[in-house]
Amino acid sequence: MKKLMSFFLKNGKYKIALPILAFGFVLQALLIIDYLPEFLHYSDNVKNPDQLFTYNFEYIVDLYQKLGEEGRKFYFKMLGVDFFYTTISGVGYSLLLAALVKKEKWYIILPLFLTLSDVFENISQIILMNNFPKISTPGVVISSTFSSIKMIGGAIILSLILFFISKNIFNWVKNKKTTI
Repeated sequence: MKKLMSFFLKNGKYKIALPILAFGFVLQALLIIDYLPEFLHYSDNVKNPDQLFTYNFEYIVDLYQKLGEEGRKFYFKMLGVDFFYTTISGVGYSLLLAALVKKEKWYIILPLFLTLSDVFENISQIILMNNFPKISTPGVVISSTFSSIKMIGGAIILSLILFFISKNIFNWVKNKKTTI
């Protein structure tokens, strides 16, 4: 973990973090603009589990039934893009936090744990789809739990980023006033 924090601190520069995040935003836009409408077409407008804080067994059964075999294959392909998106974004946000914090703190790698949670949710969805219609309630609970962790983690990371942006702006303004 120490090596990971050192890596992000060493490479935590805006000129590295921002292009990586921009690429992540492009992948996110691809998911929202290209994949999501087709997913909603297959699902008869039942939301993607990735968009929900929590979900239950009945929701997943209903979703997989509406998706049908072709829709589940499409969803699998969509999850492949999501794996890539979440990994790129997790690295980008860790680099951004390192650039903002400028210190070796444990929370600069927090976005990577968010990435892992999203990856585990995606893996859970793939396992559930592969076992459909014989899916288990515990499997759905595990997948839903990863979704909740991802959402809570996202709010924490966003709060950290906004806090450090505000702090850096405040310090910059303060330093400007003292040099005048």
